[in-house]
Amino acid sequence: MSRENSEPTSEASIVPNNKSIKNGFLFILFTGASFLTFNIGGYNNFVPSELRLIVRIIVAGILFLSTVALYKTEGSWNKYWNVSYALLISSIGLVLAWFFGRWYTLIPGLSLNTVEGVAIAKVAEVIPIVVTILIGTWLVERDFTPIFLRGGDLEKTFKIGLIVSPVALIPFFALGGLGLSVGLDVISRWLPWMCVFGFSNAFMEELMIRGIFLKKYNAMFGKNSSLLLTSVIFALFHQAVIDYTDPASFTIFLLVTFLLGISWGYVMQKSDSIWGAVLAHAIADILLIIAVFGT
Repeated sequence: MSRENSEPTSEASIVPNNKSIKNGFLFILFTGASFLTFNIGGYNNFVPSELRLIVRIIVAGILFLSTVALYKTEGSWNKYWNVSYALLISSIGLVLAWFFGRWYTLIPGLSLNTVEGVAIAKVAEVIPIVVTILIGTWLVERDFTPIFLRGGDLEKTFKIGLIVSPVALIPFFALGGLGLSVGLDVISRWLPWMCVFGFSNAFMEELMIRGIFLKKYNAMFGKNSSLLLTSVIFALFHQAVIDYTDPASFTIFLLVTFLLGISWGYVMQKSDSIWGAVLAHAIADILLIIAVFGT
């Protein structure tokens, strides 16, 4: 083959390769930044209790500096400031939840060993996080469509959400759902509080992990890669809230949460709405409560 014929082929093959390397780097970078935000600066139960608030504040400070630096740069990195900003408002919400999300401790006799106690504690935690994200988004976007809260196909989102919801049976059975020691009468009494927990937690997580990121990542990587990225982040996010020490159980848990993340992210992308994912996620959380408190 002549030099003239080989050069265009060689040059064309370099461009996609460079793009793949760049996307791979960004994938790792955003995963690490999300781990920093949600695990180290959020649900950091692996950090000594006396340092957890300090760590949250430090992480928020790092993200603030990162956001300002990216916003002010005139290079190619400028377009990533909105990802840093989304992480920042999540981080601020987690800090505020530390200060304003503990009012449930003032309720006499409330125990976190009850379904009612867990539900009320979850609402207390969710409010400052969600309010911060909504205010932070509005300050920049002046619209909630970019985070899937407006627009989309409501009929389609609920339909697909119900279709994928049986995936939640996997963790339910894994946690001993077939060996329940309580009857339907007890579960029916729990149901209102389980719904409070399920929908509040589902809305917070879908908004914080997927809602404010999916469209940003779609523009950078395409829908398939952005779905993969947010699902990896979702699985790692739950690493901080479990106490598994057995490597096999830990790995299985990560795989299951990754699969759930794929399912719920798919609902959002197909319907352009968050609500079907919230419904499917809430069903999973309700089943989780039944398995945890009923076995």
